[in-house]
Amino acid sequence: MRPRARSASRRRATAIALGLACTWVLILLAGADHPPPPRFLLVLPFVLVGALLVYWRAAQYAGWKSQRRPWRVGRVIGEGALAGLALGGIIAALPGPVEPGVHISGADVLLWLAVMGAVGSVNALLVYLFSIPSHVST
Repeated sequence: MRPRARSASRRRATAIALGLACTWVLILLAGADHPPPPRFLLVLPFVLVGALLVYWRAAQYAGWKSQRRPWRVGRVIGEGALAGLALGGIIAALPGPVEPGVHISGADVLLWLAVMGAVGSVNALLVYLFSIPSHVST
């Protein structure tokens, strides 16, 4: 990859990562109590890690898009699902505030993991769609 193309690819990856990170912070703020509790700050490292992963994968997805291989979209969706499941598993394993008397069942955890896998797939697909191969002028 030429230096100019590499620089443009990094700028696009940065824009995609920052855009998704800002979007997720706004979505999380919309769902939080107002004003957000101090524990809200604990979700920001997860958003940061997600942004770094998006930055890392966006260039790869742009390369897959330019190759037009038949497996590329399925692999993107699968990677997103795995990332969502991993994040969902980490969050589910963390001790968190649970209302007294509320019991979290195995079905609740499975539903949580299914939702996180689906959200991860959608996010990965968005990163793929916004990734532009370097040889395409912007």
